[in-house]
Amino acid sequence: MDAPALESIWMTRPIITLLTDFGSSDYYVSALKGTLLRLAPEARLVDVTHEATPGDVDEGAFLLGASHHHFPTGTVHLAVIDPGVGGHRRILAARTESAFFVAPDNGLLTYVLDSSEVRSVEASDLFLDAPGETFHGRDRFAPVAAYLAQGRPFADLGRLAGSPLQLDYAPPRRGDGYLEGRIVHIDRFGNLVTDIPSRWFPAGAEFDCRLGELRIRRWATHYAELAPGEAALIPGSLGTLEVSLNRERAADKSGIQRRKPIRIIFR
Repeated sequence: MDAPALESIWMTRPIITLLTDFGSSDYYVSALKGTLLRLAPEARLVDVTHEATPGDVDEGAFLLGASHHHFPTGTVHLAVIDPGVGGHRRILAARTESAFFVAPDNGLLTYVLDSSEVRSVEASDLFLDAPGETFHGRDRFAPVAAYLAQGRPFADLGRLAGSPLQLDYAPPRRGDGYLEGRIVHIDRFGNLVTDIPSRWFPAGAEFDCRLGELRIRRWATHYAELAPGEAALIPGSLGTLEVSLNRERAADKSGIQRRKPIRIIFR
């Protein structure tokens, strides 16, 4: 579906997803949702997460990239992890073949920018009067997301944004006898999610991998194949390799944190 056709899709009850680092102990999430429902009362709001590590744009970019493609065509994805709030960073709106995105220009859209049209939001008449500059999620981002959810013209938001900021990261590599990548996420179960595509792993190959205190030499397709506390490489739900333990947290057992490298050596 081309972009102009996408713009013409307006759901009776449009979907707006929310991804923030606001947490659940303050009023921030409720204020964000209240603003969206006041401006676009027909919208359905879906929480991706509000528990991203505060200010961690890298983590937010991963979560947005992992979640957005599961939603129907025409969904608006609002992502606010914004340590530069109140400064000179731009507000971006992006349109892909299937969705819209609203986020700060700080790398949060890194994994969704391919084949997208990106505009710098300059339609300041959409912004709400506010007592300060610390809550742009409510006062600026939410009105833009509500505008898009109502099927209004994308091009009217502002000029094309040249060179949106993207995170600097090295893609995974495979060579003669090895795979290399990094830990991109640690889920709530302690699984270490890598960026190495599962399809790169040769069927039946013997291997060795060290991650901190863990040594992994076992391949499994699911957790029940493993003895309690046994570590393995597992093809995960994102199509990438994960390091997992049965009934224990691989992150805790290994002592490894997100962004750390991983190298798999074939024997």
